[in-house]
Amino acid sequence: MTQTEKKALATEMVGDGQTPNKFFVTTLPNITVVEDFGDVNHELLDGFSEEDTETEVFDTYEEAKEYFESLELDHYSGVGQILLEDRLTGIIIERSLEKIVSFDYTQREFNDAKQFGYEK
Repeated sequence: MTQTEKKALATEMVGDGQTPNKFFVTTLPNITVVEDFGDVNHELLDGFSEEDTETEVFDTYEEAKEYFESLELDHYSGVGQILLEDRLTGIIIERSLEKIVSFDYTQREFNDAKQFGYEK
């Protein structure tokens, strides 16, 4: 089965509540972006696209979980999110990278008072 067929099958079956149950493990180049003020967004890892998503199909939870646990999140190889999903319930386990965006504020002052003769 090609990646295109696996992705189509997952899109059609995940969470539809039907039997027989199937399990899907998907790696995606998506990350969660958390900003200082609590805003949460999602974005693709730099240099990757939705085309870099890969899905594997399993008949049992045990097989899917073993495969899921063998995968590593790695922003260099384009794995920012890993999902284990099934046909009956949808997402069972999700693992993802978070990019924390924070702002540091520093104080800066420019003073030319001596140069202009206002201070000695």
